[in-house]
Amino acid sequence: MKSNNSLCKMKNTPCIFFDLDGTLFDSRERLYKLFSCLIPENTLSFDAYWEIKREQKQHDYILKEYYHYSREAIIDFDQKWLSEIEQPQWLQYDKPFVWVADFLNYLHPNYQLYILTSRQSEKAVKEQLYQYEWSKLFSEILVTKQYREKSDLIDSFSMNKAKSWMIGDTGKDIQTGQKIGIKTAGVLTGFRNLESLKKYHPDIIVESANELRYLL
Repeated sequence: MKSNNSLCKMKNTPCIFFDLDGTLFDSRERLYKLFSCLIPENTLSFDAYWEIKREQKQHDYILKEYYHYSREAIIDFDQKWLSEIEQPQWLQYDKPFVWVADFLNYLHPNYQLYILTSRQSEKAVKEQLYQYEWSKLFSEILVTKQYREKSDLIDSFSMNKAKSWMIGDTGKDIQTGQKIGIKTAGVLTGFRNLESLKKYHPDIIVESANELRYLL
């Protein structure tokens, strides 16, 4: 995939940075299935698990409150989670939201589009985008690999900040956009509920990114 970062700088064009999981892909099944695999004693249903997660509670809370895991057991779980979560056998459960392809094609003529994700594997992200024939729509794939901040990957971009957006489903996504001075949109298709997102004061909160086609 050819990088168009220089094009964005040259034209000072508006850019849209998309988080991936929970924003363009529904990754809930992948995460729930892996959780159930790593915790054989799991009694939480899919809906119950996500109700807890969308309240901004982490796995350590679930493991302590529901299964009385020790600190050592939680650390072991976290290590296994990170090693497994982006493996192909789990990524196969990700599904794009039905409107994504149409929405991206709608935006593409007027914006430079970027993926900005906290995933570990850039290769896995590119393979997923290629699978759905989205690769040509994105100027660049920006992956933190779990050791960089999202804002660090884009703070050198010379974009039209008044017309650029960060779109994501978590408070971290909103903070990223706020840090570099662009507009922010929180979406409710992912890992946080309305009350959780409100705490970060995004410019707008929508049910899905697709609603933004009428607002950008």
